[in-house]
Amino acid sequence: MKTLKISTPLHTDFLPVITNFIENTSCVFGIDKQGALKLTLASEEVFTYLCNVIQGDKTLDIICTGGIYFVAVEFSFDKIEIDLKAFNITATPSSESEESFREMGLLIAARSVDSLSLEEASDERLVLRLIKEKSYPPSGAIELPHIPPMASFALKVPIADEIKMFSRLLPVHYKDYPFPDAFRCPGKLVDMVTSTLYGISIATDERGLIGGGIIWKRMNEKIVEFFGPYLFNQQGNNKMAESLINACIEGLARTEIIGVFCRYPTEAFPTEYFESIGTITFYEHQRNQIEFPCYYCQLHEDTGTYVYVPRKIASFIEAEYKRLVLPRQVYLTEYSGEYRGDYSVFASEFDRELNQVIIRPLLPGEDCLNNILKHMEIFKKEQILNCFFEIDLGVVWQAYVVDSLMECGFKPCLIIPYGGKSDLVIFQYTP
Repeated sequence: MKTLKISTPLHTDFLPVITNFIENTSCVFGIDKQGALKLTLASEEVFTYLCNVIQGDKTLDIICTGGIYFVAVEFSFDKIEIDLKAFNITATPSSESEESFREMGLLIAARSVDSLSLEEASDERLVLRLIKEKSYPPSGAIELPHIPPMASFALKVPIADEIKMFSRLLPVHYKDYPFPDAFRCPGKLVDMVTSTLYGISIATDERGLIGGGIIWKRMNEKIVEFFGPYLFNQQGNNKMAESLINACIEGLARTEIIGVFCRYPTEAFPTEYFESIGTITFYEHQRNQIEFPCYYCQLHEDTGTYVYVPRKIASFIEAEYKRLVLPRQVYLTEYSGEYRGDYSVFASEFDRELNQVIIRPLLPGEDCLNNILKHMEIFKKEQILNCFFEIDLGVVWQAYVVDSLMECGFKPCLIIPYGGKSDLVIFQYTP
């Protein structure tokens, strides 16, 4: 990935420098003009807001990263108590006051990008990250080859044209199966693989026809999520499915990756390689539901880590750790009335094709319960049926969200080892 960085005093006199830097860098990194303007607008609002709320002689670091299919802008600044509640999708201006106009700026920023996150870079610094993805044309209407059953096949890392063909075959053969919407865009899938954030392996016959494939992506430096194995007209070809899984695992086993997991396994999935880490209920538009057991495979020895577990789900967590034989130092914790700010902030990642949203906590706040309820009202209006909430057991304040989550109808459904700073617990809402 390519990166450019500038450091600037937190003063609005430097706003033209910031906007020119981000707009020009975004265009160089491949975002179209409209996308670059949206990312620049969001960055302008964030910079202006930080200038207004951070007092004194402070410096802001801005890093612009080109990830081939996206551009990320990171703002790194001294840790202070700041009000970012306008980043919630539920946010609306509260009045015509100066503070509300500032909130409107953050609201515009939150709506202008595809993803945002807030994390601690150190004990003294916070990083606010905005991501804007490139625009890609949809898959065109082309004639697809007939894929015959394959008695023999070879695995390979596909070239760009083969990735595009795989992308076109996938929705035809798995039209009623949940997979990321990005996989439907041939050009985007090519760029995702080229970025090295994603990997792919396919199975072909001697003529080069694609009989199946598997895709994986890094969640972080320890865990990989994979998708598939997808087989095209290869019913009962267990050898192909196992070979694709092995290709993924054997390549990752030579890296620092500790484990791999699959959220939506296909019918061809070879379960004997894996352990179940929970079950997801997938709701379709017709409100039909499909149960997906989620699977995990450990690639290297798990030397253990620590987790902060809320008492509300302590029995569930400890039973899962015992069943999965995961070495964990468990610290039971609960909210004790300490000050945590007035307003909580949640990030919402949508996949419209899956009719799904994943919610992640960014900042704690006293309004946590009310904020979750407001989010659920919006999801209900938009008829989002698959609602998930991630809690990182390595971040103590996130444990305090659990009581409010369960009061709103969420229940823990699976644990992803090392899915975050420590283990991730995935909660699902039952409509």
